[in-house]
Amino acid sequence: MVGVTLPERSLRRWRWLLGVLAATLAESLPAGSPGEDDWKFDLVHLRDGRSLPGLVVEQTATDVRFLYVSRKPGSPTFVTPVTWKRSEIERVELLDAKERERLVARLKALDPGGKDEAERMARLTLKAIPWGKDPRATALRYQSAHFTLESNAAEDVVRRAAVRLEQLYSAFVRYLPPRAPSAEPTTILLARSLADYQTLLKDRGHNLLNPAYYDPVRNQVVCGSELQRLGDELERVRRQHHQLLAELQEREAELHKLYKGRVPPQLLTPIREGRQKIAQADAAHEKNFREATQRLFRRLYHEAFHAYLDNFVYPGNEAVVPRWLNEGLAQIFESGFVEAGEMRIGHVEKDRLERLKEAIRQGELVGLADLLRSGPKQFLVAHDSERQVSNRHYLTSWALVHYLVFERRLLGTRAMDRYTRALGRGTDPLEAFRDLVSQPLPSFEKEFRRYLTQLRPDGSAGP
Repeated sequence: MVGVTLPERSLRRWRWLLGVLAATLAESLPAGSPGEDDWKFDLVHLRDGRSLPGLVVEQTATDVRFLYVSRKPGSPTFVTPVTWKRSEIERVELLDAKERERLVARLKALDPGGKDEAERMARLTLKAIPWGKDPRATALRYQSAHFTLESNAAEDVVRRAAVRLEQLYSAFVRYLPPRAPSAEPTTILLARSLADYQTLLKDRGHNLLNPAYYDPVRNQVVCGSELQRLGDELERVRRQHHQLLAELQEREAELHKLYKGRVPPQLLTPIREGRQKIAQADAAHEKNFREATQRLFRRLYHEAFHAYLDNFVYPGNEAVVPRWLNEGLAQIFESGFVEAGEMRIGHVEKDRLERLKEAIRQGELVGLADLLRSGPKQFLVAHDSERQVSNRHYLTSWALVHYLVFERRLLGTRAMDRYTRALGRGTDPLEAFRDLVSQPLPSFEKEFRRYLTQLRPDGSAGP
């Protein structure tokens, strides 16, 4: 509840109860496939052979009013109103009352215009706190059950980050229910600039090229951002362009007055071209800001997953999550997006798929045995010379985890729990993995490599 502070003892007790409940549900419910779309729809079967999913809004003797729903992997859900004539329809299949109610709620929860996110942002309670070693520097703090966000960025950035992190952790809980009853919230430090981020790194004795990282010792995620600078630049350009457009408008009005509304086209051409150039520049700056926002939240999603896995699912004193598995899972969640209160994962981004196919052609994927025995050194980048090794390990880790999660469906299973506990007992990584997949490594790797050659952008595989 926003604005309510519980005593620490009560808060810990509440987290413990949530963890027990989630673990109980995880044991009692059948395991599904993460990323599998469980939305159910009314179906309109047309006479031309098409069957369209969506929600039937109204049926009359002559027409059927319908909300067509498109949910392509990796893309937002699109809802299109359409009316079909009875003469065009072969038959209509309706959901039962319970599933229909669920679908209606999900469609209402879609937020294409960002109105719901803006309302969530406005409702948050933030607290002013000191920032860094400068006694004059201040920041904002948001407290959640799973994380504490502290940032010296602009208030709008802090609020947006807090809302999306809340949704992200809800998705984590759905796909990987907590196993640890006494987990502590992670502190997420979001620096408003890369310079401030480097200062945080220096204060903690780190020298990293990575733009964000998770520190398990301090239980902190530290992340840098360019949004402050880009946002200020965007606002400056907007003001400048607004002034230029006003000058063009004034110039055009003068010409119409001078020529009494019959302005020679060649005199209006520079004005029209000037407006086009301003529109193109505005679009480029907006795109740059959107891409920077996307990069920021990918970093936060990635590192926040490390923290959640380490604190709430597989604490280090009970199990060991190998680095390849940790990084592979984090990459899957970093590319997901929250929609209607649910995280959609499982698709394959175009750039990543192209890099994977090229790595397969060049024989640059890391061998399975080497990957299973790899550690933090192969993933961290302290010098440019280490970047190629890191990139190969990240890409291969993502590919292997994608196969284990979406083809073998091992995420959140007892087999995965046994695997991490076996590693915690010191079992040889190759032996523990062989038990996880119930298959000798050579035959598993052969199937895995064949799967990768058939992988498609929607996350499925086939010839």
